[in-house]
Amino acid sequence: MLEPARSGWGTPASPARHAFLRVDACAYGLALRERAELANEALLIDWAALSRPLIARRRTPRDAPGLVPMGIALPPSHGKKRIALQLAPAAVLTLEPPPPLNACAPMVPDAWRATIEAIVELGARVGVEVRAFGAVAWSALTGLDYLSSSSDLDLLFPLTPQAPVRALLEGLTMIEAKAPMRLDGEIIRENLGAVHWRELSSGAGEVLIKSLAGAAMGRRDAFLGYDDGHHGETKDWLAAS
Repeated sequence: MLEPARSGWGTPASPARHAFLRVDACAYGLALRERAELANEALLIDWAALSRPLIARRRTPRDAPGLVPMGIALPPSHGKKRIALQLAPAAVLTLEPPPPLNACAPMVPDAWRATIEAIVELGARVGVEVRAFGAVAWSALTGLDYLSSSSDLDLLFPLTPQAPVRALLEGLTMIEAKAPMRLDGEIIRENLGAVHWRELSSGAGEVLIKSLAGAAMGRRDAFLGYDDGHHGETKDWLAAS
């Protein structure tokens, strides 16, 4: 039975960016057999049967209408390859948000633990449940080793309307200054898209806003939902191209 989609992360037919999908093993196997160039990727064969997830990706002109674009990131031991697939919505068994950062803590190097604790505490203080993507999330969800000495910590911050964004950005800046790794990640506003947290911290008037539909420049204040410190949504948030 199909698990209901969780708020903010789309539907099986139209998942949000960074959503993880667990898919029917038979449908997955059929799709894989259509890709002769993947025959030697042994790790892929039982991927769905082991309930390892795929991730929603941006649609390309080569994707068939009506199918769901998704992909797999292979670990460094398999060349960090990115595998693009597409399946029917009915093949999606569950749609899940990226894992909470605190659930990924057992998979990270010991040197990262203090930084993760500080980020989770910051999220709790500002009312944002911090989620992980990238190498940390793939490690946590598959049990495979995606992390290396050069890995970034990739983070997602889905905002609530009341979240004090300035406090979140200032906190991240302070934490990164002492962190043993680079903090990458995005601030997400439902229905508007996502912006890299460091770009928002820069104070630039326009920022790059990403969604599954693509990326476009938009006004920073409208994305954040306030102008000159006054809260309130702005409808015409997307800058004219």
